[in-house]
Amino acid sequence: MIPRRLLDGALRLPPLLERLGKIVLRHPLTLALIVLPLALLLGSLAGYGFGRAGSAPPYRATRLQAVTADLGRIEGDYLLATGDSHIERWPTRTLCGLPLVNAGLAGATAGAYADFLARLPLPHPPRAVILTIGTNDANAKRFSNEYEAAIRFEASFEPLLGALQRTSRIVLVTGVPPIDTARAEGFSAEAAERIGSLAESTCKATSGCLVANPFTPGLPMVDGVHYRDYAAVYRRIGPALCAALEREHAVTASTR
Repeated sequence: MIPRRLLDGALRLPPLLERLGKIVLRHPLTLALIVLPLALLLGSLAGYGFGRAGSAPPYRATRLQAVTADLGRIEGDYLLATGDSHIERWPTRTLCGLPLVNAGLAGATAGAYADFLARLPLPHPPRAVILTIGTNDANAKRFSNEYEAAIRFEASFEPLLGALQRTSRIVLVTGVPPIDTARAEGFSAEAAERIGSLAESTCKATSGCLVANPFTPGLPMVDGVHYRDYAAVYRRIGPALCAALEREHAVTASTR
């Protein structure tokens, strides 16, 4: 059995805590001044830890959610715009009398966009697909020279084009905009030109693929890569796309 004097000594608070307890009992406000900052500190630390654990999802996932929501509102015929940031920055929502769903993904290469496309829940096939891809494949960090860039792009572009053609009867490829390397560091103008030519030639050699390049030199740009007015730029593909849709509609009507 533990002696009473030892038990009392074990239960007795240290002198400093005893004095602090007496102060708190005499002055309740002191308790608030001690506890409140401590609670705020612990809350901040907890919030910081939660924020790190629950960080924002990657941009690709966020973009997929947004495009999925737009596709969910489609009921009838529609057009699908696919590709990189050139497409994503295109604000137009109707073209050739049809709603236009913008499925652009900023920063995407041809290979990355093929993965993104495979995750899109299309409600039904679009009447036509517009594709602009290749600028990010011309980023110099991805290759050692422009020949390698073209080879890498071709290996990714052909499967992407095939996937789009299985999605729609009409695929319009725009080519790749020119790059002003004086204002856009890290990109290769030569690689972009080779990639754009390759995209157009591959499309021309493929049945059901249409080329309409709206990216003529001299259009106002904001950073050497992106245009100032994408609505005006892409308006240039309207005549070719609308004519293709009319021809496709006439063929479909004649076979009924």
